[in-house]
Amino acid sequence: MDKSLLGMKVAMLLANGFSQDNMIAAQKALNEASANVRVVSPENGLVNGWDGQSWGHHFAVDTSLSTTLAADYSALVIPGGQRSIDKLNLTAHTKRFISSFMASSKPVIVMDDALHIMILTDNIKGRIVSGPANMRDVVMQAGGEWNNKAVYQDNALFTGAVDAQNRTVFISDMINHLSTSMVAKQAA
Repeated sequence: MDKSLLGMKVAMLLANGFSQDNMIAAQKALNEASANVRVVSPENGLVNGWDGQSWGHHFAVDTSLSTTLAADYSALVIPGGQRSIDKLNLTAHTKRFISSFMASSKPVIVMDDALHIMILTDNIKGRIVSGPANMRDVVMQAGGEWNNKAVYQDNALFTGAVDAQNRTVFISDMINHLSTSMVAKQAA
């Protein structure tokens, strides 16, 4: 068993309608690397995924977004999903939570259209990002820079387009990014 992320506590930020495929792939890889993954959500009890064209499975919420602090985690993963992004945007706690990770230079993994929440929380300006091609102009209007690579790392911010064809590569690169981050933190 891979223990490259043993001791790393990872927050997975979700609201109803999150990208279930992206969440499951990321959660599975993080668990296999021995990370402690906690679901953080504005929803109470359970959060419902979106699976293609319909609602998916329910997942237990470990902690409420309103009472959670970035200081309690080593990294943040945001799987995306437009419904989830719309709901996360309704609470000021989302901006507080994401901005705390960004201000402390902790790893933030932004999957696919989750770039929208980074824009909505004012966390894209001056950053170089990658993601779905249809987001290029929106990112640039928000003061970000665009990179055409499938996956891009700008210091602790890790972004990219994620679909069925490249999900495995994105997840593998994500685990490597978090591993490198953990090693650098231990060396400091």
